Amino acid sequence: MPKSLSATLIKTIEYFFLPFQYPRRFLPLLGKVLTNRSLVHEMPRLTPQRVWFQKMGTQTVLDVGSYVGSFAYAIRHILPEARIYSFEPLQDNYAQLVKNLSPFGNFQAFNTAIGDHAGQLQFYRSDFSPSSSALEMGELHRQAFPQSAHSTRLTVPVARLDDYLEKMMLTPPVFLKIDVQGFEDAVLRGAGQVLKQVDFLEIEVSYQPLYSGQLLFDGIHHMLADAGFRFAGNLDSMLSPLDGSILQSDALFIKTK
Repeated sequence: MPKSLSATLIKTIEYFFLPFQYPRRFLPLLGKVLTNRSLVHEMPRLTPQRVWFQKMGTQTVLDVGSYVGSFAYAIRHILPEARIYSFEPLQDNYAQLVKNLSPFGNFQAFNTAIGDHAGQLQFYRSDFSPSSSALEMGELHRQAFPQSAHSTRLTVPVARLDDYLEKMMLTPPVFLKIDVQGFEDAVLRGAGQVLKQVDFLEIEVSYQPLYSGQLLFDGIHHMLADAGFRFAGNLDSMLSPLDGSILQSDALFIKTK
């Protein structure tokens, strides 16, 4: 069986096995698997860490770069009682995010990009929406994923995560997820006070430049070490379809005691 076909088959099996792993939500989840794959696509990735998330006793989740809510949707199933705050700059994604997560309750969304200043931000919306970024796409990204190469420039609101401290109730333990397509260092620079209350975080890191001017893993690791976090491993990695090299990982960092 060709490798690509094998990977597709495995992923399909993972999706259809999901409802059996969440029996209390079996029928609604089966419906989403059949009709809204973009919403449930984070669940196969996060479900293996379900016991760990629950053991950490997570009470608050900050979801920076929410897209349509796939991460928050998975977390809501893993941590039914956690309070979730999501941030998404694109208006249509934001509307879908609110529609997808509001029925569960204990959720609040903000229609803004997160960075190191408050105001307006030039943003590059990719034809493949999850690849949209505040940074211009690099040549390596265009070659590896040509379906995402074309983008449209627009202006979106931007704020620091610290600007939302008074609008959030950060009951510990606090988990921060950052998925902003190369803009991670700007998010961290604008979150100095929030990071003091974060217990652990997942951040998308790159090992090769996929966006113009982005900080790679070593730089992100240094910033988080200075903020009091230790690297605790990768939850997942993305390989280049060109040569199989590792392009990105979802890296886990934990606050040192």
